[in-house]
Order: sequence, then C-alpha cells, then structure tokens
Amino acid sequence: MSASASEGPVECGGDEFKTDKNLRTSLSGLPSKIVAGSGFHGFKLNVKNTGDRAYQRVDFGVFAAQVDEEDYFIDTSHLTLQYKDPASGTWKAISLDETDEGAGYLGYTDVKAHESFSIDLRLAVDKSAPAGLGYAISIGMYADDEGNCVFSGDGSYYEFDILKAGTAPGDPGNAKPQGGKKPLPQHQPAGNTKIEPQGHLAQTGSSSALPAIALAGGAAVALGAGAVFVVRRRRNADSGTAA
Repeated sequence: MSASASEGPVECGGDEFKTDKNLRTSLSGLPSKIVAGSGFHGFKLNVKNTGDRAYQRVDFGVFAAQVDEEDYFIDTSHLTLQYKDPASGTWKAISLDETDEGAGYLGYTDVKAHESFSIDLRLAVDKSAPAGLGYAISIGMYADDEGNCVFSGDGSYYEFDILKAGTAPGDPGNAKPQGGKKPLPQHQPAGNTKIEPQGHLAQTGSSSALPAIALAGGAAVALGAGAVFVVRRRRNADSGTAA
C-alpha cells in the first residue's frame, strides 16, 4: 500500500501532528566547527524508509541558522545553504530567509519501500560572521490518505561552532545528532520542486495531481528548535553539566 496525498492544500495545525517511525531523515558529514570565510563545506541529507510502504510524494527540507546564546537571537544572514540537483549536477540555493514562506524547502520525490538515498548539500559561513553557535535540521513530510500531514520520525538537530575568520579549526570531526524533538510548524503549500536522487527511478504518472505540500514554515521549525537547545545549553551550564 502506498501513502497517498489528498486533493488540494494540506495544513497541519498546532501541536497535533503525526510522525512516521519508518521514514527517517538525517544529516551526515557536517563539520562540528566551521571557520567564517572558509568557503563551502559539504555534507549530506540522508533519507531512509525502513517500512514496507511506498510513498508517492515526500517533501524534504533542510534549515541552518546561527544562534546568539546571550539573547536567543537567531540569524541566518551569514549562512548560505545549497543542494546539488541530482539530475543536472548543479548547485541550487535553499532559502534561509526567515520571512520566506519556503525557507528550508529542498524538494520532493517518491520514496519506495525499504529505499535509502542521499542528497549532497553544502554550507558556507561568510567571513563577517561573529563567532557563535550554529545548527542544522532536516525534515520530511507527506500527506496520508485522510489529508493529514505526517512527519519523518527523527527529531534530531545538529550543532556546530562558528569560529571567527582566520581561526585554525584543527580536526573538527562531524556534528553529532542531538536528542529531543524539534517543534513542527503549520504548513502551507510553498514549494513544488521535483528531485530525482541518483540511482532513483522516476515513478511514472504519480505527481501531477498531488498537492504542493511543502516545508513552508521551515524557518519556524528551525527557530523553535534553536530556542529549545539554547535553553538546554543554558540550563546545563547553570547546573555545571556539559551540553
């Protein structure tokens, strides 16, 4: 049985949402430290379906931001996030503008039963960025047969340190997934970009009638997650424990 989308736009209201434990998104290869002005750093969005269901359409998003831990200010103005279009091999922008309803939106594709694939990403921090804390999140979403929005089951986010331009990062290693659930926003149609990951065959006749459910409000997801982990870090600092 395939997960199908209902006709027309789908909205997800408030805190009432569903998650699908079989559909997972994650990030890998993101450095735990990025020096401002050091150019692009490659990493991957990983998608994994561990279940027996096929999904006609799943919309994906990735968002990144910088956080000022003193006043909780969220800033995306120094960051540039891109994904590599698997079909053309060209790099395309993922909006990080908090005022853009399509912020964080990457694209959609079908996901077959027991299928896994990855999409190349890269992130740059411009040389004028202040030192501080950054984070990135990934998300997947589809509409079920009743028109409800269902989100990928993994709620992890990834922290990385932004170092002042000219700093030697040493061997930073990769950012590790942080536990806990990221808040999920209300969703409106915002993006409708079809992607075909490498080695992934297009599903014929599947998408034209499906609603353009997207990750509008991706910024809201990320901003909420940022507030959550900043508070966690502050509490841990106050109690003398490591984050």
